[in-house]
Amino acid sequence: MTHTLDRTARIRSTWQAVWDQGQVDALDQLLSPAYVRRRGPAAAPQDREQFKESVRAIRRAFPDLRTEIEEIVEEGESLAIRWRSTGSHTGDFLGVPATGRPVEVSGATFTRFDHGVVSEEWVTWDPRQLLEALGIITTTQRAAVDADLVRGVHRKFITGVTVVTCQDDGRPRGLAVNAFASISLDPPMVLVCVQRTSTTHPALHRASHLGINILAAGQLDVAKTFASKADDKFADLAWTAGEFGAPLIDGSCAQLEVEIGERLEAGSHTVFTGRVVSARHAELAPLVYSGGGFFDISQTAPLPW
Repeated sequence: MTHTLDRTARIRSTWQAVWDQGQVDALDQLLSPAYVRRRGPAAAPQDREQFKESVRAIRRAFPDLRTEIEEIVEEGESLAIRWRSTGSHTGDFLGVPATGRPVEVSGATFTRFDHGVVSEEWVTWDPRQLLEALGIITTTQRAAVDADLVRGVHRKFITGVTVVTCQDDGRPRGLAVNAFASISLDPPMVLVCVQRTSTTHPALHRASHLGINILAAGQLDVAKTFASKADDKFADLAWTAGEFGAPLIDGSCAQLEVEIGERLEAGSHTVFTGRVVSARHAELAPLVYSGGGFFDISQTAPLPW
């Protein structure tokens, strides 16, 4: 427990010194000399010195910057940090002249420690917040659609049931997901959407590969397990590590391993896109979900067309 408190206290004090006071050299005591910062699909990874220079640039544009760490969740040598930053745009930023506008941006940083220092970080946030605040883009204001009405529409859409999995420091992790779709066949690419409050989300964000298990009609119990908040969803479950390490659940009607490419923030979820690197399927009917219930479509007759 003391180790955990020391580590989170170091993060909080360093963030305050760096982001709020501009003392970027404080990062030298927290970040490894081989540190790598990954910021998303459109940006190249940064080393420690490049990250320090980006902080300087941000503080020149927002000299009154204040960053609040709202939550830190620890798991082994990894931490998930949820944060919110505010400031006034009084200097040039990415070619945009000072607007004087107040800006508020929120996001999450996933941090991996190695021998007491941070070796790697993944940062995710919604850039639309910043672009809208600076007036670069505008969003048409409309009355919010009733959430129950939208939910009712979604209940009319029939989906399969997948379990999305990954390895996290040798431990299998996973959750039930029905927001899965093919992007393209050439190259073979797919996407899944995962709610950021899921306990599996930090592990997926750290992973290089994920598994997508399309459940068979006879795997209702598996679907219920992975939709739950059980501590060990893989207990008493037969599974095999795929070629690229992703946990693949025995008895599934189809399985994919995906090399994660992009992690995109979208509302309350992160959209993971990636390239399919292995695939297999069996002659089993899939489990189907609609309107809050599960169905076996092998019991239905196809419509003539």
